Amino acid sequence: MIKFWNNRLMDQAPYHPRSSPADAVRLRIRATEMLIGVGTFAAVMHIAVVILLGIVLWPAVDQTWVIAWSVALSSFILFQGSLILRKGGKHLGVAEASRVQRQFEAAALAVGLSWGFAGVALFPESEPGRVFFLVFVMGGMAMSAVSQQHVSVRACLLSICPGIPPLAFRYMFSDLPFNWASGVLLLVYTAVLVNMALRLHRFSHRAFALQLEQERLLDRLEKQTQALDAARAEAEEANSAKSRFLAQASHDLRQPLHAISLFVESLPDAETQAEHEHIMTRVRQSLDVLTKLFDSLLDVTLLDTGGIEVRRTVFRPSDIIAEVEHDFSLVAEACHVRLRIVPSSLAVESDPVLVRRMLQNLISNAIRHSEGGRVLIGCRRRDGNLSIEVADTGSGIDERDQEQIFNEFTRLDSTRMGTSATPGLGLGLSIVKRIAGELGLQVRLSSRPDKGSVFALDGFEVADAKRVQARMPPRAVTGVANGASVFVLDDDPETLAATAILLKRWGCTVETSQEWRDLIDADPDVVICDYELTPEKTGLDVLKELDGTAPAIMISGHTSTDLRREAISMGIPLLHKPIRPAQLRSALLNALAASDKAAGGSEGGGGGSA
Repeated sequence: MIKFWNNRLMDQAPYHPRSSPADAVRLRIRATEMLIGVGTFAAVMHIAVVILLGIVLWPAVDQTWVIAWSVALSSFILFQGSLILRKGGKHLGVAEASRVQRQFEAAALAVGLSWGFAGVALFPESEPGRVFFLVFVMGGMAMSAVSQQHVSVRACLLSICPGIPPLAFRYMFSDLPFNWASGVLLLVYTAVLVNMALRLHRFSHRAFALQLEQERLLDRLEKQTQALDAARAEAEEANSAKSRFLAQASHDLRQPLHAISLFVESLPDAETQAEHEHIMTRVRQSLDVLTKLFDSLLDVTLLDTGGIEVRRTVFRPSDIIAEVEHDFSLVAEACHVRLRIVPSSLAVESDPVLVRRMLQNLISNAIRHSEGGRVLIGCRRRDGNLSIEVADTGSGIDERDQEQIFNEFTRLDSTRMGTSATPGLGLGLSIVKRIAGELGLQVRLSSRPDKGSVFALDGFEVADAKRVQARMPPRAVTGVANGASVFVLDDDPETLAATAILLKRWGCTVETSQEWRDLIDADPDVVICDYELTPEKTGLDVLKELDGTAPAIMISGHTSTDLRREAISMGIPLLHKPIRPAQLRSALLNALAASDKAAGGSEGGGGGSA
């Protein structure tokens, strides 16, 4: 019955239907903590009442029973008091709370039975005044039990039900006046106390549930506040990093531009052909630095905007390594670096284009910092996966610098580089680490000062070599056949003039225009089109109207992901400004190879170098 009432009352609690089993456990623990948190004053007063009642009943009943009852009841009350002293005011665990509650309820049952014994065995029937005093004391103690123990229905009912009903029945069968009426009233009083205990229990559990909900809301609010503080701090740090990034980028962009301006200004005053060639060489070097910086900034922008699209395929890393080694062979020779590769037949599944980009940055760094030394590139099995490692015999990296070199615009001390090496831009390793993250790889660095460095790309999953698709060998850069017709569409006249001069040196027949409608009546082999033409018309809009009648090359200063995806969907190569002449020539060769109108093929002679 008690379990039934417990379940019924808990179902009436406003938060119970939504409460989880964990919440129910917390409610029970909270109720037990409150049950034993009333303090020892009530236990002391309870014993005092027992002693006072024993003194009052002493002359009217068997004194042996009075002593036995007083000692037994006081012992049970003292046991409850010891629980209060030992556990009161403490946070209890689940098992401990369950054990304490069982002990307290057992003591409550013993107390209730003791009062029931007093109502029968110590009933002074011959003295109505003492009977009234007994009824008054037992009724008051029952009310006290309700007020103090209602948080536990079982403890409360175990204190009340074994005590008052025996007294009521003893009263009914006594010879006292109004015995039956008094007995019934005592039973009604018991029912009132039980109802009061149940209602107070319900209210207390509602209060506990509300308190738990409040604590949960406060905890959630605190977590949200912490998350907001962390997000604000992250945003402030990102804004500060962006400011530093832009300031450093502005400085690095101005440096080569300033050098180019000075070299161009001094070019007309060159007195000899050798001096003229020297100035032009320095101009080309500054332009190369400027272009590399723009390429790196483009990579950073694509990573920040999610413009990097991973296209996984199965390939042999050795093929990529061989291509990159071929690209850097002349650079290594100029820096007196012996560049070696270790071939491997293993295959992996990843994005070969992005892997090549990372290797380009790592090998470029290794060569620049190892003048007169060696650079070794190869693959190695590690923890069931494959790693690509780039090892150099440079001056190494101090341990305190090994973390920060992966930050944007962090550059090593110039003393680490050879005399012929150009300063780094401080973006290469940051780009490597971020691209590795996109591919699910890790970048590992092992280095000691004066002992060289090893940069490794870890985490490549080994794939079946039979799934490797044949890779086209790197195309040799050759001149464009005389007579190839190229239409250049751009809104900038200076760009049109410069592009036309370059294409004519390659042997092309060139037509230029700032008006896109002129392209409609033209019949070129290849179209080179700028993206930004007019506010109303973009280069892609124009090429859509041509509907693929001629191969096209798109050039743009925009780095948006949407533009990149649309160009890919239309099968149009997209080159980002500033572009190197070699990039333009490679794209032009590919476009001519795809053109049905290409006369003389892309292997013909004519034309000079970029």
